Amino acid sequence: MGKIKDYFKIYESEETKDVFEQNDYDGNRLSFYVILSCAVILLISWALNTAGIFTVAKLRMNVLAISGLIEFAVPIGLYLKFKGQRRWLKYVMVISLLFVCTQLFSILNHNVILIMTLPVLLSSRYFSKGFTVMISTLTTLCAVAGSILSVLFGIIDLNFYPSPASGTVIVIEKKLRDAIMALGIDPSKAVVSMLVNGFLPRLLVFTIIGFIAVYIAKNGHDMVLKQDEIARASANVKAELNTATQIQNGMVPNIFPAFPERKEFDIHAGMYTAKEVGGDFYDFFLIDDKHLAMVMADVSGKGVPAALFMMASKILINDRALMGGTPAEILAFVNDRICSNNKAEMFVTVWLGILDIETGNVIAANAGHEYPAIRRSGDKFELLKDKHGFVVGGMEGIRYKDYEFKLEKGDALFLYTDGIPEANNIAQEQFGTDRMVSALNTDPNGAPEAILSNVKDAVNQFVGDAVQFDDLTMLCLHYNGK
Repeated sequence: MGKIKDYFKIYESEETKDVFEQNDYDGNRLSFYVILSCAVILLISWALNTAGIFTVAKLRMNVLAISGLIEFAVPIGLYLKFKGQRRWLKYVMVISLLFVCTQLFSILNHNVILIMTLPVLLSSRYFSKGFTVMISTLTTLCAVAGSILSVLFGIIDLNFYPSPASGTVIVIEKKLRDAIMALGIDPSKAVVSMLVNGFLPRLLVFTIIGFIAVYIAKNGHDMVLKQDEIARASANVKAELNTATQIQNGMVPNIFPAFPERKEFDIHAGMYTAKEVGGDFYDFFLIDDKHLAMVMADVSGKGVPAALFMMASKILINDRALMGGTPAEILAFVNDRICSNNKAEMFVTVWLGILDIETGNVIAANAGHEYPAIRRSGDKFELLKDKHGFVVGGMEGIRYKDYEFKLEKGDALFLYTDGIPEANNIAQEQFGTDRMVSALNTDPNGAPEAILSNVKDAVNQFVGDAVQFDDLTMLCLHYNGK
């Protein structure tokens, strides 16, 4: 008995229970509409027979119609009472439908043979292999009974009998036995012929349909479990990516104002990744009381690999800068360290500058990164076209060159990654550096945070509904002097 219960059991977990319950409720709703449709068909058949269009004996048709409607009333009433919200309703609804279909088949015979497949097909909708096997077996047994009853009470199908020697007109009103004898056929042989030539081919069809229905039910059940497994795996990945995002965001300075005690400068930065994690990063930190390091970098690639490479690069740059040296020396050291074990063959473009807070003098080096933008006091932003070196991680032994510029009181410096000028709209047009400079000059004397907001808004307006394919990272420094 336990094995039978296990066979009918739907192997649902706590996560999939609601899904299978809803599937059963949806299946009940479909069965409800099928039963209503069959009830309408039964009423139409009854009316056509009463009008003389069908040739079934009126007494048998009346009994069939009345009993069928009563049988249909039970599942319809239960469905309406419970609003389809009971899983056991499928047994009542599908089995009731099977009995009425068998009654129709026993009288109308070959005219409604396809109606016997309805219960089998409906049973597969519930994704229960045991339930589908049960309904398929019952359908086969009911088809046997219906075939026998159709020989005794139904409309005979002359395709299953040998042709009479001479043409004979059958009067439908005569009793079936008289009609068969009028053809010169032995009634006992007629029953055998009907079952062999009529039922066996149909049994084959029912068997094939039953196997298909069981296959659909099993695969539907397995599909729900598989989708749940995929959904849970996806949720785990998403949770891990969210954690990675939090870790990555924690790797860069994100508390502003960053140095509230330092009145010599004001700095603000923002990073907007195209995916959960990205390869862009910025950094700023005090090397000592007199020097501020600023970093803007962009790792090749996207996603988790770029994020891991980004964190390694950031740590190397930060640690080496705190040891002292010029930006060129720092980048050369970091490049050699990365190239010594760069199996992924990734690289990173870096702009590194060190500001003398007292004098405003900046020493910088550019490893294949975008041009910075600078605004002189009372003027507008414009690109500072510095000399580019080779990317970090591209080749061991590369040497970089320092260059200098001076920030006066009221000047501003803007750093960014290529995600801003290369942002695309739906027409595949790029935002470009010209639009970026125009956005910077919307309010060139604004606070660093406002300047970043103006650029971000301009990019969003330009991109519109297009998908963001690259990270957007910006940093703005306003130099106040001593």
